[in-house]
Amino acid sequence: MFKKSFIWVILTLCCIQLTAQTDSLQLANKIEEARGLFTSDPDKALKISTTAQLSALRLGNRYLEAYALNTMGSAFFYLGNIDSSITYHLKALQIQQTDQLKIGMGRSYTNLGLCYIEKHQPEVAISYFIKAEPCFRETDYKIGLSKLYNSLGVLFYELNQYQKSEAYYIKGLKIAGELNDSTALYNISANLANVYDDLGNTIKAIKSYNKAYEIAKAQAQNTDMVFIANNLASIYCKTNRYDSAWKYNEMAYRLIQEKKLDYRYKKATYGNRADILCKEKRYAEALRWVDSSAIFAVEDGDYDMLYQIRCKKENIYYQSGNYVMAYQLSLKNRLLYDSLRQEKLKTKTDELETKYEAQKKDLLISQQESRLQLRESENKRKTLMLWSGLAVLVISLLLMLVVFRSFKRTQKANRIISKQNNELEIQKQEIENQKQLVEEKQKEIIDSINYAQRIQHAVLTGKTVWEKIGSDYFVLFKPKDIVSGDFYWAYNAPNGRSIFALADCTGHGVPGGFMSMLGNSFLNELVIESKLFKADVILNKLRDKVIHALEQQGKTNQKDGMDMALCVWNRLDNTLEFAGANNPIWIFRNGKIEEYKADKMPIGFLLDEQPPFKSQTILLEKGDVIYMSSDGFPDQFGGPKGKKYMYRKMEQFLVSMAGKPMAEQHQFLIKEFNDWKGNLEQLDDVCVLGVRV
Repeated sequence: MFKKSFIWVILTLCCIQLTAQTDSLQLANKIEEARGLFTSDPDKALKISTTAQLSALRLGNRYLEAYALNTMGSAFFYLGNIDSSITYHLKALQIQQTDQLKIGMGRSYTNLGLCYIEKHQPEVAISYFIKAEPCFRETDYKIGLSKLYNSLGVLFYELNQYQKSEAYYIKGLKIAGELNDSTALYNISANLANVYDDLGNTIKAIKSYNKAYEIAKAQAQNTDMVFIANNLASIYCKTNRYDSAWKYNEMAYRLIQEKKLDYRYKKATYGNRADILCKEKRYAEALRWVDSSAIFAVEDGDYDMLYQIRCKKENIYYQSGNYVMAYQLSLKNRLLYDSLRQEKLKTKTDELETKYEAQKKDLLISQQESRLQLRESENKRKTLMLWSGLAVLVISLLLMLVVFRSFKRTQKANRIISKQNNELEIQKQEIENQKQLVEEKQKEIIDSINYAQRIQHAVLTGKTVWEKIGSDYFVLFKPKDIVSGDFYWAYNAPNGRSIFALADCTGHGVPGGFMSMLGNSFLNELVIESKLFKADVILNKLRDKVIHALEQQGKTNQKDGMDMALCVWNRLDNTLEFAGANNPIWIFRNGKIEEYKADKMPIGFLLDEQPPFKSQTILLEKGDVIYMSSDGFPDQFGGPKGKKYMYRKMEQFLVSMAGKPMAEQHQFLIKEFNDWKGNLEQLDDVCVLGVRV
């Protein structure tokens, strides 16, 4: 009977052990599955590893618990949550250090180093990498060494120390080759190619990228193939080897189409295609591709990439000779750049506020601990008094000494806490003062701009002058930012001529306002004081004055100036002389509208040899309507698809309402503009002028 019971116990223990081993093996496979999902689906990797960590805790398997925690930290890293990644790697490290799991320690140190690279703290990253190397060497864990050297290569690449980065990548590549570790070979080859590209060694860069591409192709890693193909296309484009650039760009594009890859991969591929088309001077096609690339960057929320793409578009306009659009886009790009800087500054401020709250929380915890320590001391004192017995006098003296020292420590702790509270209050007050100062400065600036608006309205041609030109007229004037870079001007000469103009100055807001005041002043000087009544002569003289006033010279990068449409209406023979700088005019007659084109150049410096402006003479008829407009109305984004209004649509709208009184036309234009714009931001200053003959 005893023998049977003993055998039964032994068999039961063996079954329990085998079950535990089976469960541990299945759990290890689950963790490996999660590690394979880091880049493709980090959310799923986190979910699997979190469940695995709880299972390991239940089994009491500390090795797998640490391995699961390490996997959770890596999943958070690929999700972009670096602080959580650090927290879980440190939890894993605590278990590994206690149990002396050297390989696990090396992994955790390496992963912590990568986290601090992302946090731009290279000194901390290096300190962890230094600790990782002996862990891997002691255990002869070559896979870990290969990944460590790759990480060191990444660190020194971020620090722009390319020689050190190259040396570590080569060491890692050698070990990966010995192990035939295709994943490590791909990562290190791609990273090494980036180093060679930045060093200007095109041959080595192409060789390393091709090696990485072949590995990715062998493993059918489509996203990696797209990444490498884009980099190769970029290198060949920069070195003017367009056939090869087209080859790899087409490979990336075809993979995206076949594998139905999303905008994260399209944005780079489409941007590269725009670069190649620009180099081949196919500017119209380049603009279409760069616009698509920008849309995908917005979908991805990658506004740093969006800024780079818009800089490419600016370059395409510049290379194609469209300097006005290039300059306007450069202004918008500057606003986007400033916005990105403000966003990063806000993130930094939020981090400081979080740190402040954490310090405050730690201080409260410290205060609670001090109070608990004080209570504990009191309890000890009472216990000692109860058990003192015969040694009451001696123990009382000892207790008095203990209480005195405890009191001193508590006093000191309270003084420190009080000092810390005061410092925190001072810091909070400083922040409030700085905020108030910023708000006051902002109010002063806005008040100044509002005053500038009143000055600008006072300078613009008033109702009395316009009514002498034509009793049936309208002026739609809608600045984007309080003061306007658009302006309108008119004058009735005593010789039977009426001169009127509409101009669009470079920029808007305060800079545009200054330019508009300058243009208004020059027109007064040329027409009223110098009595010039020829449209082309006025524009040529105006350009000379703008170039002289802005000190524009042949080798300067200044592109400041203005676009303008200017008309001289001779009432004696009812003729209209028109001259334009980029801005046309339209004349509505008998149900049709005709556009009179302007010279394609601004009033400002363009080329060393400035061609003169030319004028056109138009015979007017009673009932004709003359229209002028800046580009603010047709360039406004809106409608159901968020597209530009465009000049053709504007012409059609003018025809639809031209027969109505000018005051009603003014209201129709305002409604059309507001309906089209909807909730979108106004893009530019808007000015439209209409005069009925």
